[in-house]
Amino acid sequence: MRDPILDDLNDAQREAVTFGTGPLMVLAGAGSGKTRVITRRIARLLRDGERAHAILALTFTNKAAGEMARRVQELGGERVMVATFHSACARFLRQDAELLGYPRDFSIYDTQDRDSVLKLLMGEHGLDGSGIKPAQLGRRLSQLKNLCTSKADLVFGYGAVDKVLQRLWDPYHAALQRLGALDFDDLLGRFRDLLLEHPDARERYQQRFRWLLVDEFQDTNRVQYELLRLLVGAEQNLCVVGDPDQSIYRFRGAEIRNILDFQRDFPGTTVVRLEDNYRSTRTILRAAEGVIENNHERLEKRLRTDNDEGDAIVVFAAASPAEEARAIARRAGALVAKGVAPDAIAVFYRSHFLSRGLEEAFRNELVPYAVVGGVSFFERKEVKDVLAYLRVLVNPLDDVSMERVINVPPRGIGRATLDKLRTGAAARGLSLYEGLLDDEARAELPAKARTTLAALAAAFQDARGNLASAHATMRAIERGIGYIAHLQAMGDQEDEARVENVLELLSDAAYFDEAHGGGLAEYLGHVALMTSEDRREADEPRVSLMTVHAAKGLEFDHVFVAGLEEGVFPHSRALEEAGGVEEERRLLYVALTRARQTLWLGHARERMVGGLTERTQRSSFLKEIPRDCITGASAATDEADADDEDFAAFGDGGHGAAVEYDQTDPAEQFAPGARVAHHEYGPGTLLRLRGSGILARATVRFDTGQERELLMEYARLRPLGRGTT
Repeated sequence: MRDPILDDLNDAQREAVTFGTGPLMVLAGAGSGKTRVITRRIARLLRDGERAHAILALTFTNKAAGEMARRVQELGGERVMVATFHSACARFLRQDAELLGYPRDFSIYDTQDRDSVLKLLMGEHGLDGSGIKPAQLGRRLSQLKNLCTSKADLVFGYGAVDKVLQRLWDPYHAALQRLGALDFDDLLGRFRDLLLEHPDARERYQQRFRWLLVDEFQDTNRVQYELLRLLVGAEQNLCVVGDPDQSIYRFRGAEIRNILDFQRDFPGTTVVRLEDNYRSTRTILRAAEGVIENNHERLEKRLRTDNDEGDAIVVFAAASPAEEARAIARRAGALVAKGVAPDAIAVFYRSHFLSRGLEEAFRNELVPYAVVGGVSFFERKEVKDVLAYLRVLVNPLDDVSMERVINVPPRGIGRATLDKLRTGAAARGLSLYEGLLDDEARAELPAKARTTLAALAAAFQDARGNLASAHATMRAIERGIGYIAHLQAMGDQEDEARVENVLELLSDAAYFDEAHGGGLAEYLGHVALMTSEDRREADEPRVSLMTVHAAKGLEFDHVFVAGLEEGVFPHSRALEEAGGVEEERRLLYVALTRARQTLWLGHARERMVGGLTERTQRSSFLKEIPRDCITGASAATDEADADDEDFAAFGDGGHGAAVEYDQTDPAEQFAPGARVAHHEYGPGTLLRLRGSGILARATVRFDTGQERELLMEYARLRPLGRGTT
């Protein structure tokens, strides 16, 4: 007789589902059926006579919780408690909040409510003129709560946001207690306090939930881990399912040590490894394993599959990001033309700013796309702020744009001051911008406002001298108002992304100047056309553009990864942080294992940053992919249909000179003291090397007496034997 719970499981899945009492850790590789294991384990417990209310399953999203509960019921199981950490803790606190001095019907404050309380407290403590926004304080407050398991662990930094937050920390929590409210992060922290401070309550919960199951365990933070340790009873019936190789949310407080240290913290743990992958080709899995095995902070497992070998992975170099984006868009368009559904294709990138060039390329190639899990480039706040400044310069009558930026960055210009300026300007028949420049229109304003607005007027006036160049105007206005410095001081993890977006906007303006000329007005017209295109029908399939973080948990037939350059992916910040490179490597592992059939990895030989072109070095991670998994773009052309013009773009300038992928670092072919020959300068002796990859440079003393530093990629040095002339 068929067993719907066990029959279609492989041996490892069946071992996890049928495991008895005690701690169980299931190391579930990408595409190995981890959700199936959790739901089948719950269904098996119920079939074996366990009571539904003795089981608690925890995950991270309401969607995942709903899917798990649905699957259990389809298997004939009763309704068990499957919930997110936050919703479970809220439910428990409703029963026991009075033990902590809160009413049972306490309010749960969302981020807007939280920030409103902080804003009131800033006013009460004379901090509303600090230039710090309540939302900045709220984001940092949340981050600290997820990093700390007690007030004793709380460590404030030295930045302006932390200094203000340190003063408001206790008043904020006293205010919430007075209001009978908890913020979202308090749901976890206060329930933890309940279990710590009230042993009777802790024992009651331990006896109630005999079985605990946790999905995506590698994403738990310190508070969530401590909650689990407090909830598990004497039998230690805790089953955690996760993959340390996919731990990519450190910026949200996720702690990879939770899964790495689980066996130490729960002695006698049984470990089951799910290593059968049902998603990707063998080639893709070998590539992913080749990358991730370079990490030290991991638990050993090897993915295997019965799927076909599949196509080789294409690694391509483009002359510029624009060429890279155009090549990707053309290839995606070619796939769609051959009958591939657009929503079976995805393009991943490490940082949000990279979407700008991709969006433009997909528009130009008429390939339907959607930015998933984020906002389209030109709709991002910081981009719209800068563009609003530029629109005012082109059209001084644009009061809407002027009102948007008059207090950005903060200048202490409140509603009352703005109304006075508007009234003064209108009395003279002037727009807001013209009033800003007019001494008489500003005459009725407070002295401080007159001073700050005079500085703003000067910044506008300086920028007006550059209107023939979109980039020069944008650079002048940014420097004049200190917008990037303002973004850097906001005090949360999104600072860097916002700065990168502004730098990308500056680069876009420089590209436009170089390609089209015409000045600022023409550039703004170009942007307006891109942002005002008719929206496609919501149900039309589209290619997905997204960050790798947004891609976790998804899968696609065809995947492109853009921007695989040192400083981009891996990110420059990660190169300076302990554990940063390993997390970046896990990110790439996640990106690679989203692909079912084909995988394309791109990098640009140069990239413009803030309008300045810099040579790039391809990502060091590319060298970690086994060579037999890879083909260069020209090799792929031979294997593709001859009329696939999209392949021609995978080369310098998009002129068909496709670039073969070469894992050899040019600097690795030589050593100081080597005799070399240059096509122009003749023979010489290599004195020293510095840098690596395409940034590698060699200093050579030629036999003519000349000493020159050469960029290895273009020097085309030939090795000579010692003493050879």
